[in-house]
Amino acid sequence: MAEISMDRPFIDIDEPTSDETDEPRHHRRWPAVVASIVVVIIVIGIASYEAASHYQPLSQSLNGSYGAQVLTSNGSLANSPGTAWTEPSGSFRVEVIVTLNNDQRFGVTINKVLAPANPSGTSNVHVYFDSKGNGFGVYGYKGGPAFKPTPLASKGQLQLVVHWNQQCVPVSAQSEATSFTSLPVEYTFMGFHHTVNVPIQRLSITPRTTC
Repeated sequence: MAEISMDRPFIDIDEPTSDETDEPRHHRRWPAVVASIVVVIIVIGIASYEAASHYQPLSQSLNGSYGAQVLTSNGSLANSPGTAWTEPSGSFRVEVIVTLNNDQRFGVTINKVLAPANPSGTSNVHVYFDSKGNGFGVYGYKGGPAFKPTPLASKGQLQLVVHWNQQCVPVSAQSEATSFTSLPVEYTFMGFHHTVNVPIQRLSITPRTTC
């Protein structure tokens, strides 16, 4: 029978190979990589959300065709001495052309153009695409097709005509002229709805002594 030397006793130890040693380290790296990717995605998502929720590409300066007129209840032009229209008696109509310019790199959808707030209120508001007529009415006061939500591409321009009715307010109720310098415009970008005031050529209406 062979003798077993006690100088080198058997020791039951499994020494791992180099592959077995590296594999757990390799697996431990994955959670850190995945976590980093998730953080980057979240940061990009938050930045995109913030940018989209505040995106305002419509020009805030006059650039394009502009004009305005005030008509009496029978459709004739109101008196316009100097730079202000004289307010007609009773109910009258105001017609304004507004030019929308997209100055930024992404397009938006123009949903609605509103009449400005005024002391007597507004009614019967209508918006049309500019008909671009000739001679008097060159700004398309009569309006073209009725407006519907329309895309406005990057660097694009859109001309619209806005009509609304308002009521005569006498000097006793309002001593100073009413001036409009902008119209509210509603637009959509990436599901976000925004409203911004777009400038128009100043329109001033002087109140009457009696209505």
